[in-house]
Amino acid sequence: MVTAMTKGTLGIIICPMVDDNLVYNLRKDKEPRKIFVVENENNSSIKKKFSKAGIDYELVPWAAIKSGVIQPDSSVFNIIIHPINLGLHAVPEDLKETVEELAYDMQPYVDAIGFYLGTCGNYDWNIPAWCEEKGLKPSAMFTDENGNLCHDCVGINIAGGPRYNELQKKYTGHLYIFPAMASNFDEFMAADAANSAATEESLTDEMREVLGIEPGRDGYLRWLLGLGGYEYIFRIDTGLEDEEEFEKNLQNVAARTKLKIRVDPDGWASLQPTEDIYVKCKSFLQN
Repeated sequence: MVTAMTKGTLGIIICPMVDDNLVYNLRKDKEPRKIFVVENENNSSIKKKFSKAGIDYELVPWAAIKSGVIQPDSSVFNIIIHPINLGLHAVPEDLKETVEELAYDMQPYVDAIGFYLGTCGNYDWNIPAWCEEKGLKPSAMFTDENGNLCHDCVGINIAGGPRYNELQKKYTGHLYIFPAMASNFDEFMAADAANSAATEESLTDEMREVLGIEPGRDGYLRWLLGLGGYEYIFRIDTGLEDEEEFEKNLQNVAARTKLKIRVDPDGWASLQPTEDIYVKCKSFLQN
């Protein structure tokens, strides 16, 4: 069987919560490629992961690509990776606006786009369908095997929206944690708690004592988790990060939240959406 060669440029818009998934794709794919990572304040995680995995890349300003100073060779396989702010997940309308503007901005410089992110509250936001409607380059996002959208980073790692609903029904009162969430826990929780930060700061010592809120940000976080009925951390091991590192980060989260760890007994983790998005992205450049 002859494998089709990949030629042209794939743009990837990525949230740090799923950069482990992209690293997995790139480590598995042995086809030669040239990788460009856009230089911005959101790329520290992907740079760290690439360096650890031994993945070569060139750090470039977005302006250098837009101005033509850097022009990927169209006769070979190129990937331009544009990281976005992890905190955008907390404000769905801001995430949607940012990603759609960036998709437009990428059009002259790429032949296809992979959206390595979830919809995060934008439940009807089928980004490839939106791209097609707007006449943009072909694109792909994370879906289950039936084409159902993976709405957030948990859904991405357990194979889809319907399956996520099953997980929530079976394991209520659980904080679902996979490797990237454990390693990005502060950034993830800070974004979710942004709207409540002012409320926390307004609490006096007397108010904290009456409400049963322990001192510090972690004390406030534990109180919020208690209000939500959380009792456990549900450990979702995707196998996308070093096992020892995941366990260390997970134990840190457990100590800070005072939640008990429940190891996934049913094998919920799945790489199907991760495998499929990359294959589909490359297929757009193999015609």
